[in-house]
Amino acid sequence: MSDFRPRSNSEILDAAFEIYRRHFAVFMAINVLAAVPWAISSYVGQTAMLLQQTDGLFTSALIRFAGALISPFTEGAIACATSTAYLGKQVDFEQSMRAAFRHPGRLFIAMMAKWILIVFGLILFIAPGLLVFKRYFALPMTVLFEDNTVGDAVSRSRELSNGNGTRIFALLGGVFVFVLFATGILLQLVAAFAQSAAATAVATLVLATAISPFSTIVATLLYYDIRIRREGYDIELMTQALDPASPQLHSAF
Repeated sequence: MSDFRPRSNSEILDAAFEIYRRHFAVFMAINVLAAVPWAISSYVGQTAMLLQQTDGLFTSALIRFAGALISPFTEGAIACATSTAYLGKQVDFEQSMRAAFRHPGRLFIAMMAKWILIVFGLILFIAPGLLVFKRYFALPMTVLFEDNTVGDAVSRSRELSNGNGTRIFALLGGVFVFVLFATGILLQLVAAFAQSAAATAVATLVLATAISPFSTIVATLLYYDIRIRREGYDIELMTQALDPASPQLHSAF
């Protein structure tokens, strides 16, 4: 893409759609790694409910939990692929996955902490969960692109989010709600017409694989936009400092 300038919300969405369209196969290949456990869990859970098998429901929950353990790395790889596309480099599945696993412990701990805090905040009261969502939207990017430790990444993401709450909620909140409702409606339609649990599981796999990467793509572009607006960071220099084998960026701080 290589168009390094501040963008409006609509321009960020347009750029996200363009990146997603151009590199659809790569994003699908990355996200299927996390979507497969969800599809299997859907099949096992639906079958267990039909047969009234408690063990099957427990197995379904375990499979879904395994999928949640994979998701930090697929989300990280999607962010890396988006970064590579934004910086005008060649997007590659293997390269994106390798970059996501550069610091697996940091990324895993940071992302698990983020989602646990969001869920816990939403259970207690909606406002704390939304605050966590806003503050830590850039957590995977600050780990992957700036080589931060978990503590530094948390502080950095909070710093970038300050003063940008409206944009974060408008863009990421809107995309999240759209993805949630679109997936839910489509799955209900599939469930109404599907003839078997297997058909529902396949539909779940296709929908989860195709729709969910878009949120991370938008978040990555928003991360870049905030850095450009707030810090005047020279993206051209950032590009020159880029390791050709990885979309990891070096922090200016």
